[in-house]
Order: sequence, then structure tokens, then C-alpha cells
Amino acid sequence: MNTPPPERGSTDEVAALQALIDRSARAASPALADSVGYPDRQMRAGELLEFWRGTGLVAMATVGPAGQPHIAPVHAELRGTTLALVVYENTVRRRDLAGNPRVAFTTWRDGAAVILYGRAREIPDSAREARPARSGSPRRVVSIEVTLTRVHAMRPPPPRPADHAPPQA
Repeated sequence: MNTPPPERGSTDEVAALQALIDRSARAASPALADSVGYPDRQMRAGELLEFWRGTGLVAMATVGPAGQPHIAPVHAELRGTTLALVVYENTVRRRDLAGNPRVAFTTWRDGAAVILYGRAREIPDSAREARPARSGSPRRVVSIEVTLTRVHAMRPPPPRPADHAPPQA
């Protein structure tokens, strides 16, 4: 059987992610298409999975009931066109998601950048004990699954030719 190693994602996950990347590039605004959505700069699905798995934390943005933005770092596992993560039961993110499931995530490193959009849902009956808070009080987490709706992933820029490099100090 010809399947990729587990750390790279299943063939179906990679294909579904690539299809979403391609749809997202076709629907990108002119500014986004000019900076991310062209073949020389756009990550392929396998590259994105590898890049994402090499990232420790990502920024997760939610929207509160009065429209106020909220952003916080999270650990999120990319599984094809879904993200899996946990949040503490008492977080603003969880309250935000109960009223508005739309979310965005971003991470970047060495000139590469990823922006993901999706719709989150709390997994029913997923609450479980977590490590105690700094104060020693008990905490619980809930599992969240995000179905991705748009994916924009940009490779690092190519090295600059020596004649275009910034002057050395």
C-alpha cells in the first residue's frame, strides 16, 4: 500500500487540503492574490502540513458578542481541511465561539506565512481535566474542531540577488 507517513497526512487529507488551497487562491482579493496566491510563492498542501507541524503556537482570532476581536495563542493540529485544538472551559475564546463560530488563525516563520479561516464547533462531551492553573486551582479543557473554509499559505521569498541586497552596516 502506498500511503505517506503519518506525520505528513493521509493521501485524502493532502488532496482535500490542496483543493481548498486552490479554491482559496482563485477567490483571493487582488492584493492577496498578488502577494500569496501565485504559484511561485504559494505553498502546496504537503509543504503547508510540514510547515504547520513545525510551528509551536499559532494565533487564533475570534469575535465577541459586541463584534470585538479577540486573539490568543493556541496549539492547533492541522488534519487536512480541519484543525483540532483544546481550550480551557473558562476562556473568552470558548464564549466567543458559542455565539459566533467564525475563526481565523495565522502563523509565520522565516518569511513564510499561513492564514486560515474556518468555522469552529465544540465537540460535545469533550470536557476533561487539565493541568492545574498557576494558582493550583483545577482546570478543564474542551475540544474544538474547525472546518477550514479558506487557506492562504506563502513560502518564504526567494533569496535576493547580491546586487539587490540591502547595504551591509
